[in-house]
Amino acid sequence: MRRTVAWTLALCLLLSGCAGRRGSGERKAGEYRLWFTKRHTSVESAALGSEDRAVPNGESPLELLLQGPESEELASPFPAETVLRDSRVEEGTAYVDLSEAYGALSGAELTLADACIVLTLCQLDEVERVYITVEGEPRPYRDQVFSPDDFLLDNTLGESGDQ
Repeated sequence: MRRTVAWTLALCLLLSGCAGRRGSGERKAGEYRLWFTKRHTSVESAALGSEDRAVPNGESPLELLLQGPESEELASPFPAETVLRDSRVEEGTAYVDLSEAYGALSGAELTLADACIVLTLCQLDEVERVYITVEGEPRPYRDQVFSPDDFLLDNTLGESGDQ
């Protein structure tokens, strides 16, 4: 129990450093911010980092995300065998179906991988939420639609340390 609470608190602290919602930062047309895990983090820093990448015509930012980062400071949160089986957008929700390899993730690793997908896809004007399935099936204990707000936490301490 104590270990679970510690992991949850650490994950909350690490995710709280994730900034960069839709519209932040200057990017060129056709560029998207792709979210990955950082290779080296501490409790005081964010677990996720991003890089801006141009998305070729006809491709989705998700396809580039699954290929992994270009930066050596970032790492892919996805198992190497993860394949995008299907994706579509309906009424503001992106439906993403991934291969069985994604189903092997659990705990903090799954939360970070889900966050990377959601934060990347919700930059698209037509996407407000993301629903992820594995091999066409809902995921146990994760059968829900995510938005960026599910992963971006406000820092509860002000600049001066006030609460």
